[in-house]
Amino acid sequence: MDNTLLQFIRHLRHHGLPVSTAETLDAMQVTAALGYSDPDLLRDGLASCLAKTVDDNDTFGLCFERFFHLGGAQAANDPEQNQLPSTEQAATDAPDAENGVDAKGEGTGEGDGDDDANGQDQSSGEGQSDAALPGKGGGGGGQGSQTRAEVMRAAAEVGLENIQFRTQRGIYRRRILDALGDKQRQSDIQQLLDAGDKDGANWLEQIRLGQIDAVTDVINRQLLLNNDAANRAIRDDIIQNSSLSAMESYHRDRLPPLIRKLAKKLAARHRQRQRHARKGKLNLGKTLSRNIAYGGIPFHRYWKTTRKDKTDIYVLCDISGSVSAWSRVLLLFMQALNEVLPSTRCFVFCSRSIEVTDLFRQYPADEALAIVQQRHGLSSSDYGIALNTFHEQIAEKLNRRSCVIILGDGRGNGGDSGIGSLREIYHRARLVLWFNPESQHNWNTGDSEIRRYQSATHYVAECGSLRKLERLLDGLLSLVR
Repeated sequence: MDNTLLQFIRHLRHHGLPVSTAETLDAMQVTAALGYSDPDLLRDGLASCLAKTVDDNDTFGLCFERFFHLGGAQAANDPEQNQLPSTEQAATDAPDAENGVDAKGEGTGEGDGDDDANGQDQSSGEGQSDAALPGKGGGGGGQGSQTRAEVMRAAAEVGLENIQFRTQRGIYRRRILDALGDKQRQSDIQQLLDAGDKDGANWLEQIRLGQIDAVTDVINRQLLLNNDAANRAIRDDIIQNSSLSAMESYHRDRLPPLIRKLAKKLAARHRQRQRHARKGKLNLGKTLSRNIAYGGIPFHRYWKTTRKDKTDIYVLCDISGSVSAWSRVLLLFMQALNEVLPSTRCFVFCSRSIEVTDLFRQYPADEALAIVQQRHGLSSSDYGIALNTFHEQIAEKLNRRSCVIILGDGRGNGGDSGIGSLREIYHRARLVLWFNPESQHNWNTGDSEIRRYQSATHYVAECGSLRKLERLLDGLLSLVR
């Protein structure tokens, strides 16, 4: 089993790339065919089976650079490298001066740059582990790569991928060294010293020190990878639970990819799955055709399925300055859920309601939102005009399959509330939901009309954070699917 590849796939999943079991098996076949000697070729090969979209490809490239260039782990499972002689066998032949090793255990042969040429140690801080190995000389040209391979296998055995804190480094260092037989090696060194073989003891000590350096490098590399994934998860969790009004511009720039990720999760959860009916009206034609092999005897029966009418979704968003951040998030969500909610029409308003459905179909979501804000946003809101014009635009299409979502704070600046039009929508639609981004204790204060709007809606909910909006849309999808 290729432990290095499995750790890399785990790293991809931490960064949001969905990698299935079938794709993992494909990646193993690619790795077996290409090997680890050429990082660029390996990256292109793995990307062909693990990166499915343009965004996935960008994330894959970043993860590949971080993973394989931190510690030269690509040599860990190279079949050619793994067939090198063991450290114990190398130690047996070490004292002979003919092997190109002097009394200090330093290599005198050629081929010092072989590992660097193969991309074994890309990181400046971690390249010294192989440099310290006596195998860099002519007598053991692949010893550094073999040591790395042994350390990676031992790290997989002790579960190094679970390390989380810097204080755990000593624990895992001891476990890996025990798995490598460090106590036996120390005993062998002491026996050589007792026998007066200082050259052999010095050689074996150099191998041990190189192994310890390699262990330290692998632990530090895994800690960096795990901390990066943990910090990313913590940051995303903070963004999801924080009020959008309190977010700084840096965090708001991270919203679109996070929203797409959450919307993809909702889409997978609520996507319709075709199932064979177990009862109902018999589909005679299909039953007979599928049982021809049995002489027409209906061993397998098929039933007619009832077609379920899809729900029409109408979204009306206030894009005035006070709630523009929330409307941007809701529109991004609805755009990302297009696969699950294809029959969705989007409207925005400051005064008159304006349909922007075609705009979202023509442009990417971020660009469409910028155009909407530039053309129609940032002025004061007038709910009376907005609800009246919204009712005029959708009145002919409203029926018992319609669901209306309104996002706004319900503050009409003292003008007409448009409650009459909202009641007409309420009586004709299946569901009327009002998402209010304000905190609930601020409702019905000042010029807020949310109490009146509550009488003409099925449900009014606070959606001040991304997490709350996700839960509301999750509940909505459970009702309309």
